Amino acid sequence: MNLLEKCQEHRMTRLKIKTIKDIKELITAIFEKHQTQGEVLTDLYRTLIFPDWDRIKTVKGYPECGVEMWKYICRLFMEFDKKFHLNVMPGGLWMNTGFSSNRDLDDWEISFNNCSVEYEEVENVERTYPRTAQ
Repeated sequence: MNLLEKCQEHRMTRLKIKTIKDIKELITAIFEKHQTQGEVLTDLYRTLIFPDWDRIKTVKGYPECGVEMWKYICRLFMEFDKKFHLNVMPGGLWMNTGFSSNRDLDDWEISFNNCSVEYEEVENVERTYPRTAQ
């Protein structure tokens, strides 16, 4: 399963996102449960983009989203920063390390065309089983 398929499966089945209203509510809820920019950004990546976030070693490039989605998240970051981070440029973290905006995508579409992921190697675990009586 490629990144786009994993993302779509995660959003449709696990998160039950079927409408734009659903995705807006999910994004807003992410902002409401955190108090730092980093926590919000990580949760956005983990929840919306990479359901297997904890297995990722490196993300190269940035996932892309449609313009309306990008603006919606940017506005939320600006409001968030005005509330919790008065000494930073409102929305600056999102502009620097959030998803890229792509005018060729539908407003709420996500793309991985300019993004790739390197996963942590899974260590071979030697399994030991209890000996049976001989």
